[in-house]
Amino acid sequence: MSQSTADVQVDIIILSWNRPDDTIAAIASSAEQQGVKQRILIVDQGSTPENIAQLEAYLSGVPVARLQKLGRNSGVAGGRNIASAMGDAPYIVALDSDAVFADRQVLATAVAHLDAHPDLCAIGFRIDNYYTGENDATSWDYPPGCQPDRGFPATRFIGAGHAIRRRVFEAVGAYDERLFFCGEEVDLCYRMLNTGYRIAYVPAVAIRHKVSPEHRVLWGRGRYYYTVRNSLYSAYKFGTPWPRLLVGAAAFVVRGWRNRIPLAALRGAVDAVGLCRAYRQGAAQPAYALSDDTWRYIRQCEPARQEPLLTKIGRQFVRLPHQG
Repeated sequence: MSQSTADVQVDIIILSWNRPDDTIAAIASSAEQQGVKQRILIVDQGSTPENIAQLEAYLSGVPVARLQKLGRNSGVAGGRNIASAMGDAPYIVALDSDAVFADRQVLATAVAHLDAHPDLCAIGFRIDNYYTGENDATSWDYPPGCQPDRGFPATRFIGAGHAIRRRVFEAVGAYDERLFFCGEEVDLCYRMLNTGYRIAYVPAVAIRHKVSPEHRVLWGRGRYYYTVRNSLYSAYKFGTPWPRLLVGAAAFVVRGWRNRIPLAALRGAVDAVGLCRAYRQGAAQPAYALSDDTWRYIRQCEPARQEPLLTKIGRQFVRLPHQG
């Protein structure tokens, strides 16, 4: 490890909400990282007093860690913004509170990769199931044909584990806190791509995610609502014309009907209109319309965007996973 790499500062951000044992394990894994100078920034989003006390007792012995207690849930986007603002390191690494780094050189490997590729604004980590050691399918959100063992250019990273170049993160205005939950990474990534930087999936940088064998995606308990609302809102920000947004909204409603959650789809579509209006009326909002170069890169990485219209419509009749 070169001296210059060993001197690099890295801010590790962790969002905490109860689950103190898992959160403590994530912090311990972060503190054990070698080859960089890390600072661990934890934002608690309303844990119970006894869980806060357990976390604080542990942190009293971790001098590189800082805790900010919000007393409320500010969402993933808001929480990550708060945690990131607690530091000033050139690199921000996000780690889920139920994950640990695969080994003690993960941060050093991530920094070395970003240093060697100045065109990258972020990298996505390989995310393995903590219990099986296999790829965590619940966290895999890349196009068909992409393999977890092979690196590739990407349009996004997965929230459970990733690294961001701070100057680009701050230049685009950080996360859009209106998104709260679901789609916040893609929204941020598209804005960073629009500055000319690129993103890569790097399997040599890995975490282990504690996914329960009984894990279920709770589409009917809010996830689909946020998926619809946030997807339409982000598309509007990036310059999608209203006719195409209406077609997209209709497709979401059809899929919601097919999966017996039509009200979630309708609510999401209606509330997306409110977010779009708030965005349009916001003071000094930056222009996020994606450039031709950015769209070209996105289409190269995501060939499904070029599927025939009938294929896209047909996909709306496929049931959501674990939706009963």
